[in-house]
Amino acid sequence: METDLAIDISLFGVSPEMGVYDGLSTRGAGFAGGAAAVLDTKAAGPGDPFLDMQAMLLEMTKELRERFQRFQSQRVLAERDADDVGDEAMRKAAQTDAKAAIEAVSLIVRTLEKIDSLQRTLIAERTDTGEPEDETALIEEFDRLVEQRVKERMNAAKTEWMREIRAGGDAAAGMEGGP
Repeated sequence: METDLAIDISLFGVSPEMGVYDGLSTRGAGFAGGAAAVLDTKAAGPGDPFLDMQAMLLEMTKELRERFQRFQSQRVLAERDADDVGDEAMRKAAQTDAKAAIEAVSLIVRTLEKIDSLQRTLIAERTDTGEPEDETALIEEFDRLVEQRVKERMNAAKTEWMREIRAGGDAAAGMEGGP
């Protein structure tokens, strides 16, 4: 079955002509408002892997903390249900739920301990990279360069002062002897 529907392809953001990329956004020149369709590239370069790992571990800790609280409340409810239920089957089901909640809580606690261990290891590795010693070395080098520059300027000032004294002293000695 054929229909006579005309489809305007420009409604879908696709141009009927083939685009040629010349390094510039020439297609955007047709927009009167200054807006141009350009290729979206990543604005930021790769981040610091240490900070990325820290952020991920913090997010995991937050998520696990929420789940920990949820399982704790489920355990309390299941234990209360086990105590209140008169039916043996319902009591066993409630005890099973309480046991599952306890196991989930203990798993979450172990996972949180691992996350804490990883964070401590990351921080220890970050401090062991020698950044503080590098900073100390830079400070010492800066102090040495400042001291060297001060000595150079002092020697130059002393030399200039001595030259002025000699020049003034020769002129004064010549005047005393007469013309």
